Formats: sequence, C-alpha cells, structure tokens
Amino acid sequence: MADELGIAGQVGFREGFAEDFLEIKRPLGSPVDYRGGMPQANKSLQSPSAQPGNDLRHRVEAVGVALTQDLDRVLAGLPNRPTGPQSLSKQAAITMVSASRLLKALDQDDPIATMQMLPGPRPLQQFLEAAASTVEDSEVVTQARDSVAAFDQLIRETTGDRSSFKAMLSAWLPEVRRVFEAERRQSIFKAMFELDGVSNELEVDTMILHPGSVAGKLDIVVTKCLLGLDRIRPDACVKVGTFRTEIETTETRERKHDDPRVPLTLDGKPALDGIEDIRLNQFCNSPPAPLMAEEFGSLVQYSLGPTGFGPGSKVDLVVAEWNRNELNDVGPNPETPPFFYTIPEMASRRMVFDLIVHADIYPGSGPKLMVYDTAGRGAASANDKTRALDLRRSPHEIQVLGTGLQRMRLKEYPRYIELQQFTFDKLGWDSAEFRAFRVAIQYPLVGHQITMAFT
Repeated sequence: MADELGIAGQVGFREGFAEDFLEIKRPLGSPVDYRGGMPQANKSLQSPSAQPGNDLRHRVEAVGVALTQDLDRVLAGLPNRPTGPQSLSKQAAITMVSASRLLKALDQDDPIATMQMLPGPRPLQQFLEAAASTVEDSEVVTQARDSVAAFDQLIRETTGDRSSFKAMLSAWLPEVRRVFEAERRQSIFKAMFELDGVSNELEVDTMILHPGSVAGKLDIVVTKCLLGLDRIRPDACVKVGTFRTEIETTETRERKHDDPRVPLTLDGKPALDGIEDIRLNQFCNSPPAPLMAEEFGSLVQYSLGPTGFGPGSKVDLVVAEWNRNELNDVGPNPETPPFFYTIPEMASRRMVFDLIVHADIYPGSGPKLMVYDTAGRGAASANDKTRALDLRRSPHEIQVLGTGLQRMRLKEYPRYIELQQFTFDKLGWDSAEFRAFRVAIQYPLVGHQITMAFT
C-alpha cells in the first residue's frame, strides 16, 4: 500500500474512541493517539489562590488609574489644552508619535488599555519636564512624575522591558491581543523564512467527510495545497513528504492488527507511486513543484527539487487522496469527540483549514476549535487529558460557511472552488449535501496543531 507519513505539514483525523494507545499511519497524515476523556484543567489550578495574576492585574489597574488622572491634570494645566497630537507635540516638545499615543491612551475607559497605549516612561518623563515650565501648579507635575515612576517600576519588576510588558497586558485585552499576536506572528514568519530559507504564500488543508460504503464507516478525502513555495537559499532543504510503498496482503494486515487502508486517487486507484499519483498539477497557479525522491527500503522520501531563487521561481504543490471507510462514525461526544487537525511545518503567510461534512454526519453539531503546542510530544489527541497543558489560547474562531461550495471562496486562491468541484465530480457526490467549517490564520505558528473536535 501507499502510506504517507506527512506532507509538508501534518493532517490527521480520528473517530475518537479506543482504550489503548494507538498509532495508525495515514496518507497525508501522521501518527495520532487517542484515549477516552476530554482534556480538563486540574481543578486545583482554578482556585483563586492559584491565580497570582489577579493581584498583578489589580496593581496594574491601580497604576493605570493614577497615571490617567495625573497626566490628564497636567494636560488641563497647559496654557492651551492641546486638541490633537500636533499641538501637543509643539507645546510639550515630544514627537508626534508619542503625542498621539498619549492622547489616545488617556481617552480609554479601561486603565489596562491606557497602560497598553501609553508611550514608555522615558517619553512621559520628557513630556513632564517640558510641562513643568508652563503648568502653574507644580504639585500637579510632581504627582504625575510619581505616577510615571511607579509605571517604570512596575515594568521593571514584572517583565523587565516595555515590549514584554505590553505582551502581558494584551492577555487582558482581547482586541489588543489580536493585533499584538498578528504583529508577533509576522515577525516569527520573517525570522523562520530567513533562517530556514523557505516559505509558502498559502497553505490550504481540506478534509471532506462522507458516509462510507460500509455501514458505520466514513470516507475521508484530503486535499492539500502549498501555493507559492519560495526558496531563498540555495542550500535550503525542503522535505515534502514520506511514503511507504508496499503491497500488503490480508494476512499481513491481520498480523499487524492495525487494519491499514489503501489510500486511493480520486479515480479510485491505489496510490502506489506515492505523491506522484495524487498530484493535481492542473490546479497550480505557479509551475508544479519539482520533486526529488530517495528510497530507503520500503520508504520513499520526497523533497523539493531545483527551483531557482526569487519571486519568479515560486512553485505550487496540490495533492488529493481518498481514504475509503477510514473512520468509525461514532458521532459527537463530549468525552471522546471525533477530531480533525492540521499542523503547519513550514513558514506560511496564511493557512486555511476547511472541514466539509456531509449532512448525515454529526447532524446538528458543530466543531470546537482547540489549538495545541506539539513541541516535545507530537500531535495531540483531543481525548487525551494529559495534553491539557499543551492547549493554547487562540484569538481565532471557526467560521460556519454553510452549505454549497460557492460559500467557500478564497480570494487568495480563486481556483479553490474549481478544485473542490472537481473533487466532488470525480467522486460523484453532491456538494449541496455538505456543510463547511473554516479556520483561517494569518502567519500560522509552525508546530501548533489546529484541531476541530465535535463535542
């Protein structure tokens, strides 16, 4: 059989029940374990005494309230109260950027938001030095200086620098957190691109669930698009995937007790030639990615072949495979939910994970988003309580796209609907009978597992 162990980013699925730890190799997927029980936080971790962040938040709020009051009094004491950044910059001898941030910060209702938007202690000290010569009540400036000193001390004692302090504050401000994370994710993307020497513009992972030909089983169709693969270093090695290519008999399968399936092309033929059998080059925007294959016994490892360098040398890889009667149709379950995931393994500007589910599968139930850090232990099961500490907060949400392929447009990849329609036509399925869910992430973090679980 052709058994793929990972194509430039793992894709996996699990029906959600078993008593023993299992590893089943999947085409386009990776070993995933599953055990009974949803991850739950340790109750002891939920007690107030175990949440020192509450005391810290109260301290931050107190400093923020004092800063707001004292700085506002200084502004009111200026001969001509500034109406905008330009006038404040002239009166207080500070930059336009600092003036703008100061005015916006003092306009916030939340003292934590004020602390997030304020310029740092040094620009505030410069502002107060300039204001001291024009504000008549010197006590107003003195109190403001004390508040700025408390602000500076708070930063030094908690995180050590202003940037890290803003990162801490963002945990209490969901809207700010989104902006903060987006900026940091972009920085990580740039760093990984330059260090690894490779990235892609868009990764699209799609799973389609359809009732299998065997009662109680599900078919899984997986399509994966790596668009705009870009190599900027001549020595950058880009692993694309690993396939096991061997024919297994019924006796072999019974002996291994893992009941492996034969992955198929969309034409229903066994994909015995690995990646080459499941490529859909006609849906590439750029030239199809050249691949190099190296054999290690029954394994064939694929890597990106020569591509040249620069914007004009970008290439695409589009693949699709059909796994018949792959999963047990167990239905949603809060204790042992069926779950589906993807793990980006390459720096990417944008990732889209679509789950397209037939109306007869999990009716009336929608998926829950779970994000895991896979460092150290690999892909996580949504049923493994021991992975609860690997769960990460995420500002992203699952989009409910509804039924029909027309709702699944991707502006970054106009041919996406055409690709999926081709897939449905090949399989003889009616796309109107499916509902779709999407997670879209700008600058996804390598190694973070994006999971949709039906609880």
